Amino acid sequence: MNAPTSAHASPSRYPWPPILMALTLAAGLALDAATRASLIDRASSSLPQVAGVAIVVLALANDVWCFRILSRHQTTILPHRAASYLVTEGPFRFSRNPIYVSHVALIFGLGLFLGSPFTLLLTPVLAFGLTKLAIVPEERHLLEKFGGDYRTYMARTRRWL
Repeated sequence: MNAPTSAHASPSRYPWPPILMALTLAAGLALDAATRASLIDRASSSLPQVAGVAIVVLALANDVWCFRILSRHQTTILPHRAASYLVTEGPFRFSRNPIYVSHVALIFGLGLFLGSPFTLLLTPVLAFGLTKLAIVPEERHLLEKFGGDYRTYMARTRRWL
């Protein structure tokens, strides 16, 4: 589905997703340090850490899959740049925002791996921030740019999962 020929503004002035991810992880670790909170007990199982690594690996694999598809269609992977093509295949069949699903999973996985309870608790705040600062502006941009094609895609594909 190609874009109309007229120029469309970018969805945002700032690349919010990496900023929000960094802030979430930094705040979680800072709160852990300030309260001496940790999920890691040297005598207990390393299951949370193993689960964390598995989640991080799956999130990164999904990101690579998404980036390859976006690159193949020569559209941007940058969240603050205008899209040139509406991608609805691969992981985009299951979620309109599979990269943001990966971002949330990545931070959650890092929280498990690092034994950071506050990072885990802040993960839903990250999802909320991504929705308000990245997803909603991107949806407006894509509706303006792709119109009915994007509306059809929205009707059949969930925002998250």
